[in-house]
Amino acid sequence: MRRTAFILGSGLLLFVAFWNSMTWHLQRFWGASGYFWQAQWERLLTTFEGKEWILFFIGAIQLPTLFFWSVNGLLLVVDTTGKPNFISRYRIQVGKNEPAGKTCPHNGMEVNKE
Repeated sequence: MRRTAFILGSGLLLFVAFWNSMTWHLQRFWGASGYFWQAQWERLLTTFEGKEWILFFIGAIQLPTLFFWSVNGLLLVVDTTGKPNFISRYRIQVGKNEPAGKTCPHNGMEVNKE
């Protein structure tokens, strides 16, 4: 138990020292002040003239929704067409790499006759 505590404690101490050192060196390299992120936030607020509700609407509602539907739209296209092949190659279900069927799941009739 003592060895584990010593090893984990030493590792944590070294990690924190490395992280602080890296942050210090990067701030000196970039010439950024310690208030870099605060300055970015203030610049964003001045762009939207201090209307935080617009930032909330865009950042918390519109961007995640757009990202979700973009990715899932791509997956729907891959599921129905089977293309591009590099995405459908890594499915977990065995034997499920074929495109979705063209029959209605309710009555079994063909939906799109060619």
